[in-house]
Amino acid sequence: MSFGPILAAAFVLWPVMAVLGGQGFAPLLGVTGLAALAVARPRMPPAPFALIGFGFIAWATISEAWAPGHRPIISGSFLDGDFAVGARSVSAILLALTGALAIGAALRARPAPRASGVIAGALGLHGFFVISTIFLSGWVLSFVYGDDASRLNEGVQNLGRSANALALGLPLLLPMLALRMRPAGPVLAVLLAGGAAAAFVLFGYDSALVALVGMGIAIGLVALLPRIGFRWLFGGLAGYIAAAPVLFAVLIRALDPVAQHLPDSFRSRLWSWETVIGRMSDAPFIGHGLNAARTWRETYSSRPDWLAQLPDFWKDYPIVPGHPHNMALQIWAETGMVGAVLAALCLVGLAFHLPRPNELRPEIRFAVAGLAGAAASVFSFAYSFWNEGFWAALALAAAALVLWNRTLQEEAE
Repeated sequence: MSFGPILAAAFVLWPVMAVLGGQGFAPLLGVTGLAALAVARPRMPPAPFALIGFGFIAWATISEAWAPGHRPIISGSFLDGDFAVGARSVSAILLALTGALAIGAALRARPAPRASGVIAGALGLHGFFVISTIFLSGWVLSFVYGDDASRLNEGVQNLGRSANALALGLPLLLPMLALRMRPAGPVLAVLLAGGAAAAFVLFGYDSALVALVGMGIAIGLVALLPRIGFRWLFGGLAGYIAAAPVLFAVLIRALDPVAQHLPDSFRSRLWSWETVIGRMSDAPFIGHGLNAARTWRETYSSRPDWLAQLPDFWKDYPIVPGHPHNMALQIWAETGMVGAVLAALCLVGLAFHLPRPNELRPEIRFAVAGLAGAAASVFSFAYSFWNEGFWAALALAAAALVLWNRTLQEEAE
């Protein structure tokens, strides 16, 4: 049995998981990764960059031991009905393993043209759903979530997460449409990209909109550097993680003269980053421990100088709202220099592991670059580093890209 149909079956559920807020991507990846063992076992040993990545996960798991307020790995009992796996490290390990299994299986999968078509169709359907919210969002929200304000807010957040998931799907779909479905494909690609951008702007999906920009920049870099574009791209992302505290400290200082003219939401993000950078000095080498940022609950009432620049209702709002909304800073804050170096080395290893861009078909090399640029943008502005939905969606997208590459290689031969 080929792995292609299994991956295609997972993507049939992609639009559903995205519309529901994205957290269903993690169990979907789990099932897909386990099914991979039955059809196409990954090669052993793993590539060097993967070993370094697992080293990072191992270090993050160890760091949970000194994280403030860390939860026990297992709590409760089956008999009492309150059994739970509370340690975030367990979910991180399982996610890394199942993601590696899915991508590894795709690397060894047989070409699957029909499965590839199903995956593309599912991503296109997701794009249609997001674009249709321009006209139907009010009706959909009231129908699904009713009139309760808290539930409506949950629905709005789910739409935002769906937009972020689409930002990971578009880098795969747009190059395929533009380069393989002529003459209608380029027109469809423009309509899809334009409609998605309009939805992102209209509803304030800022991270998804920035991801479109990041996708375009990454694709442009690889187009300009067809031999070493991947090395510059992933090497640059590695440098970004390694130098994140310095880069953001400089950014905060540079924006200080105009900070009072910035929107309140953006200023609060700058202050959150400044607070997290300040915390790093307390544990620069080993960090504060996995998921420690969620325990930093100081509110703006503790910083009257900042609160004076905001409306009064901000006084009870946490300066760091669960996480800094920048994964690079969170890596430094929670896993320290050790974790940041491992994460950066993983990307350097990936940069040298990938083939040169000009050795891949144009659809694939631009999709690889676009996916990296979009993911880096969401990485910088949206989720906690330990958000299972984001990483699971990224792993599924990477597996689909690998399967498409194998299918196109077979077609060329």
